[in-house]
Amino acid sequence: MRQVPASVTVIAVLHFVFGGVGLLQDVCGGGIMIAGGGSMLTGFGGTQTPQQKQLRDEMQKAMEGGPAFKVFQFGQIVLDLLISCTMIISGIGLLRLRPWGRHLSVVYAISSIALRIFGIVYALAFTMPAFNEFLRVHQASSPEEQMVLRFMKIFSVFPPIFGLLFMIYPIIVLVIMFRPAIAAAFRGEGREARWERRSDQDEREEREEINDQ
Repeated sequence: MRQVPASVTVIAVLHFVFGGVGLLQDVCGGGIMIAGGGSMLTGFGGTQTPQQKQLRDEMQKAMEGGPAFKVFQFGQIVLDLLISCTMIISGIGLLRLRPWGRHLSVVYAISSIALRIFGIVYALAFTMPAFNEFLRVHQASSPEEQMVLRFMKIFSVFPPIFGLLFMIYPIIVLVIMFRPAIAAAFRGEGREARWERRSDQDEREEREEINDQ
C-alpha cells in the first residue's frame, strides 16, 4: 500500500475543515437570502429608533450600489458552495492518493483564487466607492451616529483584505500539488517504485555486460 505524503494528509484534513465550515456558512447564507433577509446590515445595532433604521437602510443602499449586486451576492454564495463541496470530495481522493483527488484540489485552488480576485475587483470598483461617497456627503445628526459612521468606514475596507487573506490557502495548495514529488506519488512513482525500476535497470545492465563478455 502506498504511503500518503505528510503534506498531502495535512491538505486533506484542512480541506475537510475549511470545506465543512464553508458549506455550513454558504447554506445558512443562502437560506437567509432566500428568506428575504440578505441585507448586509440586518440586525445591526439591535433595537433601533426610526432614525437609526433610516441610517441603516441608507448605508445598506450605498453598499449595494454596484451593478447587479444581488445577483453578484447570490452567485458568490452558489460558487462558494460548489467550491466547498469540491474541497470535501477532493480531500477523500487525497487520502486515497487518487489522481482525481489531486486534480480536484487544483480545480478548487484556481476557482477559489479567481472568485476572490473577482470579489476584490468588484468591491474596489463599485461597493467601496459608493459607500465612501455616502460617508462623505452624509452628515451625522448625533455623536452616536457619528461613531457608527466611523465604525462603518473602517469596516468597509475589510472585504478586500479578507479576500487577499483567503487566497493564501489555495495558493499553498497549488504549490504543494505541483511539487514533482507529490505529482509522482499520485502517479504511483514513490520511492518503492523508483527503487524497483532502478533494480530492474541494474539487472539489465549486468545481463548486457555478461552477454558482451
